[in-house]
Amino acid sequence: MFKEFMIGLGAIAAAGSAMAQTAPTADALCAKGEIVTVRFNELTPAGSFDGFNAAAVANQKYYRDKGITRNVQLVGRAMVRDAATGTWSFSDKRVSTAHVNPPSGRADTNDPAWKAFVAQFDANSTVTAQQMFCYTPAIDETATIVAEIKKFEQVWADTAAAGNAAGLGALLDDSYISYGKAKPETKADLLASTADPKKRPASVKISDVTVKVDGGYAFAQGVWTETAKDGKVTVLSFFDVWKQSRDGAWKAMVSQVGPVSP
Repeated sequence: MFKEFMIGLGAIAAAGSAMAQTAPTADALCAKGEIVTVRFNELTPAGSFDGFNAAAVANQKYYRDKGITRNVQLVGRAMVRDAATGTWSFSDKRVSTAHVNPPSGRADTNDPAWKAFVAQFDANSTVTAQQMFCYTPAIDETATIVAEIKKFEQVWADTAAAGNAAGLGALLDDSYISYGKAKPETKADLLASTADPKKRPASVKISDVTVKVDGGYAFAQGVWTETAKDGKVTVLSFFDVWKQSRDGAWKAMVSQVGPVSP
């Protein structure tokens, strides 16, 4: 949800004149998107971020107690960069909420539970700005990711055949571990084996590679065919788990290999 929210932030800016429409309700206007109410707040002198966050939790509970489950509330703190040092810190005043899929219709403002969380918000903050946005659906990057992971799997095979430990190391997370052989192999174990000329194969071929993507993870499986310099052929099935870091880079975290029956 958070990723979709951030992608939508860019998409809304690109919508341009397409947003110049009218509809009887917000839901009708945003029928193909996702409504997000964004509020910017400043903490009161006696308020705190913990108190502000507690108010948002109480707000969410109010909706859950009413049987409303589609909405999600995000609570954030403004981040400030020091121009002199380049370091980052949280603002001691500016906070925000993003209410994704807020329920339509007017709530009962006389409900004691409603009054309670509103009082929590008021005790800890004041609203400085509020805007409702219609965010377009997140861009589907599945096909691009699948192609990228398949490319990485081919690079893996190529670097193994070439004895290129540095190239292979660039694909692996530092915590990488492989299971299925006599004993688990760490990243260091695999790179040492790759760099050893005595263990270098004559060729490596991968086939039947498929990839499934789930959020920031990708799961690749296929067949690894390795031909040794003496002509011996080893065929293994492989299953690799890839994880995407915050900077967008993909690294292999875990592998499971096993023999393929003739």
